[in-house]
Amino acid sequence: MAAGELSDHAERQAKPGIVGIPVFMYHEIVESGQRSYSSPNLECCVTPEQFRDHLMQIRQGGYQVRSVRDIAEPGTCASRDHWVGITFDDGCSSDYEKAFPVLAEAGMRADFFLNTANIGKPGYMNWAQIEEMRRSGMAFHSHGHSHVALSMLSPRALERELAMPRKIMEDKLGCAVDFLAAPYGLLNRRVIQEAFRLGYRAVCNSRQWTATAGSRVINRAAVLRRTSAKEFGRLLRRDPLPYVMRSLRSAVFYAPRQMMLKIQPAWLTVQVLEEKG
Repeated sequence: MAAGELSDHAERQAKPGIVGIPVFMYHEIVESGQRSYSSPNLECCVTPEQFRDHLMQIRQGGYQVRSVRDIAEPGTCASRDHWVGITFDDGCSSDYEKAFPVLAEAGMRADFFLNTANIGKPGYMNWAQIEEMRRSGMAFHSHGHSHVALSMLSPRALERELAMPRKIMEDKLGCAVDFLAAPYGLLNRRVIQEAFRLGYRAVCNSRQWTATAGSRVINRAAVLRRTSAKEFGRLLRRDPLPYVMRSLRSAVFYAPRQMMLKIQPAWLTVQVLEEKG
């Protein structure tokens, strides 16, 4: 074992970790200097080098990449202490062009949450690419039909946004679509209850905490451009400090963000569905 690996092993043994499974949430992989399709800035994007380094840390740490379906399965399993989840939101073309080859090379899998309204549009994956990835072991789930704030929809529009992607994807891919990730991480009790009523098995959020095995609400930690290799490693090892700091930051900005969503959601780059009467 190399000196660096010994150091990492000693750090894992010395620091008490929090309980749960680290589930990481990515959006888009963008080369330095390129623009993003899913975001007006590059904050939510990582470079191919960052993503490759993250997978290397997962492999060197002896972790097993498991699907959200596995994580949501009830029951106890000692090996879950070394489980980790990798998820991608939005269905950008970089999922196929950049993430997929790196995952395949590493022998790992990931879960991809798609907005069915965007499939085939410039900057997003098409059905042929999605099917190729599915045959190679990648899993696909719902991110709503269009990329809008679900918590701000009327009951009728919410039902449509949740029901339509399940039907479209199940018809196209021939497999069950029973996991949902809410765009922008905007969830409330009404959205969760409607998702369960329509047959979703579990809902993924962006709470910035570890996931609880067997839960119907799966916490995820966002991986951003500014997420350093060191921070990623601490999140992977379930070091409490980065999770606590992220949770505190979210709590501080929660009330102002909710107010801004009602007044001017565009300032938060949040898309709101304009419903016709």
